[in-house]
Amino acid sequence: MTRVKICGLTRSEDVRLAVELGAWAVGFVLAESPRHVVPAKARDLAAAAGDALTVAVVTNQTPAWIAAAVGTADLGAVQLSAGPDGPTVAAVLEAAAETDRRPIVIASYDTPDVELADFVLLDARAPGVYGGTGRKLDWELIAADPAMPREDLVLAGGLKPAGVNAAIAALHPVAVDVSSGVEWVPGIKDAKRLREFFAAVERADQAAADQAAAEQAASAGGEAE
Repeated sequence: MTRVKICGLTRSEDVRLAVELGAWAVGFVLAESPRHVVPAKARDLAAAAGDALTVAVVTNQTPAWIAAAVGTADLGAVQLSAGPDGPTVAAVLEAAAETDRRPIVIASYDTPDVELADFVLLDARAPGVYGGTGRKLDWELIAADPAMPREDLVLAGGLKPAGVNAAIAALHPVAVDVSSGVEWVPGIKDAKRLREFFAAVERADQAAADQAAAEQAASAGGEAE
């Protein structure tokens, strides 16, 4: 099953609904953003997350700042969204070790040492903006690029209820990550769109399972002949 991360959360009621709908992870933007929250606020929001993974979304902050912020907010993961403009995975883990904490790391695919991360993020960017742009990525084109990572993918970038199925079908990610695609305005989630997004992911997974079963049946039939 494809996991779902809801990002850019600023209200406890939205966190609770995301978790109720089955969110694997919930993200709080600690970097400069229309969805920015301070670490203390992120800690309050994370209290509503239940068993969901709580994620600090950062960009070009220093490793020491990131480690301290994750500790203050008491979050379980960090998302490095800035690629080569931000800190390396190793530097963040080294700083976190000094706080006796080993967060799960989701790192942008172009982070220099992304191979050290637990998950690889594909997201759309704009000049000076590292995520949450609402820009749609060309999933088919990405899938055709042999240089793109294939394992432990978290897909973001313009995902909406109407288009998430194409992303899942093209790249079979571990998780999909949505923010602007389920909002009224930045940081304020739309309950109807949230429900539609989870339902769309479930349908995409079912379609993939049906296709796999059909291919297996066809293969078995061919072998029997």
